[in-house]
Amino acid sequence: MKYLRFILLFGLTLALFSCEDDEKKRIAETQRTIKQNDSILKVISRNWIFDVPPPTLKVSEKIGNWNEWQQFNSELKQKPTGTLSAFRQKTKVLVNKADQIKNNLPPFFNKPQVQARMDVLVTKIKSLYTYISIETIPDKKVISIIADINHEIRALQNQLDEIVRFSEIRKEEGEEQMLRALDTVRLANPGTIPLQSTLPQARQLPPPGHGAGYTKPTN
Repeated sequence: MKYLRFILLFGLTLALFSCEDDEKKRIAETQRTIKQNDSILKVISRNWIFDVPPPTLKVSEKIGNWNEWQQFNSELKQKPTGTLSAFRQKTKVLVNKADQIKNNLPPFFNKPQVQARMDVLVTKIKSLYTYISIETIPDKKVISIIADINHEIRALQNQLDEIVRFSEIRKEEGEEQMLRALDTVRLANPGTIPLQSTLPQARQLPPPGHGAGYTKPTN
């Protein structure tokens, strides 16, 4: 009986010390994670730079009423501060704003090439949200994705500019073709052109039976 009590007491003592050790390990691990995240926070905050170049004048005229695009740019310019939770919340908002852009393209820019660019941009922003939501954030990966997002935004704006320029080229070609068509119509229907402006004035001829020296009598 004594041995049984001794064994039970010894087992309880071991369990108590084991629990204390586990608690110390847990606290130490938590402190280590907090310290690591503080360091990661500084790195991410330093590199949280979204460089959105201003659009060209003609593109700006086309997207002036594109509210979703304006809201997205506004969110990019507002840098979160304080904690990693603020950066996670900001990234979640950016995902929603990017989806709204994709689903509300202006008719002039609602083309397959723009939709493809938007798909890539949305995917990159969702990747940023995924990596920044991990407990121990891979800061190098986050910085790389931020650079990718900047690249995709510039590529998207270049695509918008290309669409505007291409539409102007097609318009000029159409005007030239229209002028050529009008010239063809004039040549095929000379009666539609005033004779006064195209033919020299006819020389007055003498009446029949009179020579070249004939002079019209005066009354």
